[in-house]
Amino acid sequence: MEVLKLAGKIANPELVQAATKANVEALELSMKNLELQKSVTELERKMAELEAKLVLQGEVFRHRDIVFREGDPDPCCSRCWDAEHRLIHLLRGGMGVQIKCPECKNTLVGNWCVNPRMESANSLKKTV
Repeated sequence: MEVLKLAGKIANPELVQAATKANVEALELSMKNLELQKSVTELERKMAELEAKLVLQGEVFRHRDIVFREGDPDPCCSRCWDAEHRLIHLLRGGMGVQIKCPECKNTLVGNWCVNPRMESANSLKKTV
């Protein structure tokens, strides 16, 4: 802006035109920089999500038809995990014979299952 004021005082139209062009280019570069910063932020967010999913995959295992997460005693729906990589806890049905997912309504028939990697810890607690 100072250059424009100075150019106006000197009354040099070429200098005014060059300064205006430089200001327009600077504004365009600033807008492109802002777009790039937004893209970087979005890519960083997506990368963090993917890293979290990768860590989660390392904590999940399957036992028979049920999915468990390390350290979690309750079973999760294998269909929700396989299709959407979501851990949805299963609910006990009538008389403990059915196990049902509250999200996808997938139903398994059988006894309630506790995380087999935690069974030994659970049985130790009961005996102590």
